[in-house]
Parts: sequence; structure tokens; C-alpha cells
Amino acid sequence: DPNDRMEDYARNNAKSLTDKYKDNLRIVHGVSEALPLESKSVDAVVCTLTLCSVLDPERSLKEIKRVLKPGGKFLFWEHVLSQTDPDFAKEQIQYTPAQVKRADGCHLDRQTGKMIQNTNFAKLDMEYLELKNFGYLNPTVCGIATA
Repeated sequence: DPNDRMEDYARNNAKSLTDKYKDNLRIVHGVSEALPLESKSVDAVVCTLTLCSVLDPERSLKEIKRVLKPGGKFLFWEHVLSQTDPDFAKEQIQYTPAQVKRADGCHLDRQTGKMIQNTNFAKLDMEYLELKNFGYLNPTVCGIATA
């Protein structure tokens, strides 16, 4: 994680796990565009509301695919630019510069679902969802991509 403040959060949450799992936590500092992991070395990558904030989401997705073992899973949930409401999409685009400053680089106007499709995983099961009462963190795409 590039955010040093998240290490304590992760360690504190790991303490609540059973003895079987809590010693398996490994904190790796880095950025998603250049993951400090060997190619084909990871069983799964979980990404929730993250690709909106990285500098280069397409490069991040290539890195995720690179580190996954054959058959490895990329589980994701990301908010995206509206595909069904042009007026709302215009608002998302309009408010993105302020959101980037206010929310650690978060872009409201990314088409992350299309980026995931363009990464050419071996298999992709993705759903576009419009959630109620989520404001600008809506709509979302979620799913599982297999390397």
C-alpha cells in the first residue's frame, strides 16, 4: 500500500483474525503501477474502490494480471462513470477535479469497467450496478477476473 497510514489499520484488523491466519499478513509498500511482487506469484488480488485513485489505472491492471498465477483471481468493486444517465455523468466529470483534491486522488469519471475488459483476462465475470443513496460513488462495477 502506498499509504503508510494504512499499515496500522491492516495490522489492527489482522489481530481480530484467528491464530491460523493472523501471522500471514505481509505489508508491502509500493504502488499498483509497479507491484513489488514476482510475476505469476499471487493467488488473488482484491481491489475495492482503489482504481479511482491510482495515477495510472491501466498500468495497475497490467501489473495485477502480471502478478497473478495462472487461474489466479482478481476480485474488484469500483465506482465508475455512469453509462445510463448522461446528466449524472456530466456532473461526475464536472466534480472530478475537486474530488481528486479532496479525496486522495479519487476520480469520479473513470471507465474502470472498460479498462478491466481491455486488460484481456482469460475470463471476466463483471456486473454494472446502480446503487441507491451512494451519491457520486455510484454506479459501480464488481466482479472476478481470472488470469
